[in-house]
Amino acid sequence: MVFGLKKLHMRKIVWIIGFSVVFLFHLAGIIHEIVWLAKLTKPMLIPFLGYFFWDLTYGIKNRLITLFLVALLFSWFGDLLLMNTADPSFFLYGLLCFLVAQLCYSYFFYRIMGQQKIKFSWLLFFPVVIYYAVLISWLAPQLGGMKIPVMIYGAVISMMLLLALHLLYMPAIRAGRLFALGAVFFVASDSALAINKFSAPFPHAAFVIMVTYGLAQFLLTNGALQYILREKSRHSLF
Repeated sequence: MVFGLKKLHMRKIVWIIGFSVVFLFHLAGIIHEIVWLAKLTKPMLIPFLGYFFWDLTYGIKNRLITLFLVALLFSWFGDLLLMNTADPSFFLYGLLCFLVAQLCYSYFFYRIMGQQKIKFSWLLFFPVVIYYAVLISWLAPQLGGMKIPVMIYGAVISMMLLLALHLLYMPAIRAGRLFALGAVFFVASDSALAINKFSAPFPHAAFVIMVTYGLAQFLLTNGALQYILREKSRHSLF
């Protein structure tokens, strides 16, 4: 048992180091404007996390695993589509893929709330709604034909954030913090992307967007891994 846990821990460290190397190379490509390096490494980020998550949960029977992998898959599709900046329609397709990913993440968190019997909190609801309302009000005049898609996506990712914040109340404190922080970084990344694209382009936007996005996906994946492994360990005792 102890040997198995040590082996699992070592595999996790290897995967984290591997992802970190690819992520740092990607950020270096952005900072130093090495276009080929940035384009080469971006499509590798989510597959790294997906295989990392699949490898360490292999053999565990839990529907949440499939749900989380689907969220990562659509995130990857979104990444690939957003890389095509020449055709504006690809941005809309990418947004649609990320919308599906956010719905999967939201349902993933909702299922955990149900399992952990976490009640809805209005104290969390109002700050999230206020942030969404302020951001959309700021962006709306510049959105043009993208107004409805951006408003819908903003509502869905706000719901994802709200559900993730509720997981701060669950007994698995570390996993809950990873979920909440990952969701905050995701919202920060998408907010920066929207502001830079539609309202006020700012210096080093690509770096800010990708560093928050990469951290978001990494934290969410580690939170999901910790929660699922904890549940497996807890139920194996009975």
